[in-house]
Amino acid sequence: MTNSLKLSKILLTALQILVDAFLYVSSFLFVAWLWYSGSKSGTGKIEFEVMAFFTGTMLAVFYFNSLYDFRSWLFWDEMKAILKSSALILLVVVLYLYTQHLDTSRFTLAAALLIFTPLCLIARYIFRRGFFAAGILVTNILIIGAGRTGEIFAQEIAEHPFTTCKVVGFLDDDDKKLNTQVAGYKVLGKLNDFEKIYNEIKIDEVAVAISTASRELLTHILDMVEFHVRQVHYIPDMYMLTTFSAQIRDVDGMPVISASQGLLNPFNRFIKSIMDYVGAVIGIIVFSPLMLWVAYKIHKEDGGPVMFIQKRIGWQTKYFMTYKFRSMHVNADEETKKLFQDPEIKKAYEEGIKLKDDPRWTKIGAFIRRTSIDELPQLFNVLKGEMSLVGPRPLPKSDFDLLYDEYLGKKIYTVKPGLTGFWQVSGRSDVDRETRRMMNLYYIRNWSVWLDIVILMRTVQAVITGKGAY
Repeated sequence: MTNSLKLSKILLTALQILVDAFLYVSSFLFVAWLWYSGSKSGTGKIEFEVMAFFTGTMLAVFYFNSLYDFRSWLFWDEMKAILKSSALILLVVVLYLYTQHLDTSRFTLAAALLIFTPLCLIARYIFRRGFFAAGILVTNILIIGAGRTGEIFAQEIAEHPFTTCKVVGFLDDDDKKLNTQVAGYKVLGKLNDFEKIYNEIKIDEVAVAISTASRELLTHILDMVEFHVRQVHYIPDMYMLTTFSAQIRDVDGMPVISASQGLLNPFNRFIKSIMDYVGAVIGIIVFSPLMLWVAYKIHKEDGGPVMFIQKRIGWQTKYFMTYKFRSMHVNADEETKKLFQDPEIKKAYEEGIKLKDDPRWTKIGAFIRRTSIDELPQLFNVLKGEMSLVGPRPLPKSDFDLLYDEYLGKKIYTVKPGLTGFWQVSGRSDVDRETRRMMNLYYIRNWSVWLDIVILMRTVQAVITGKGAY
């Protein structure tokens, strides 16, 4: 690492620490002021020494959780680390107040952290994106291996600017790939061209994405790059197999990747059910005015039924009736037959590709489909225990037969179908059928409470952007 790069990182880290400290102190002072102004006991006051201890605790916890190393590649990982750190900070501070017999309000502590945590996340997001856009906090990555694994890795990096990583190109020994583009990035040369390319282009890190590489080849690559770049990543060909639940362990020099199936644990299933019921009740209460307005608009437009009730396949491949707001004309079945007379439209449907401007939609139907409001009545399916907030989508028999065989279908629906799911937040209708299968399997294999939370948050993002919604 060059001296200028070291200096830049030190300055950026110092700036991040100052921003975190400012937000933390401001949150405490704001809540303490509110509490003190309405309290006669004076317990809202915080002495300077106590405030210094609180701030020092926050910075220490953040430091030991690597929140000043800029390691997180995904915003969700950063969020998880900050939430865990905030919980630990609250515990340490409460213990400190108890042992020191201080009368500072515990409510002030909790309320200040509730304000600080989202502010810290927003500031870090803006911080990373801003400096990345300015070309300051950028990590240049060279990918060795221009095959499927390398291509997917490059696409993921491009889709997540929070990584602050930039792919500079590929190296690959396949003559056919030289000077071509993979995922929009040029194949710059062969492996033995590394030294030459390194001298021409700034390279900070290398990612090895050759799933079939022998031990000898990996050793050669490591010997070639390790004294030139600050970090080397190895990307195994395990896309959609293990991520969230995966753990890497060292067994006398042998790396072992372990993954667990969280939903086989009865306690995890219980926790998921509690989340579903609580979420469904809150969702129905919050969205009831919107659902009433949509029901009124649907009925007013053509006088037809408000709800579209359909038999679909769900948990353990059993049938149940799903609820949706009607988004198509009353005679949609007849229009469907006419549409399927076009062989291209029929073929696209069989491949999982939906029409972007479906002529069967009503005016209000087009709106509620693009915003996914038509799915809101399925909150009642969740409340009845037929669905979950997150899971593979329930399918009519025709779609089920197109997407799964009998064995895979039973495997997928060992969990309840969901109001939203992993593939819905990863492109929705733009995702092909094979990728949907992989994503549904990925969700089942890697389930965790945090994964459900991330998918629910990404659902909001997907609805706002409208990507793949039709």
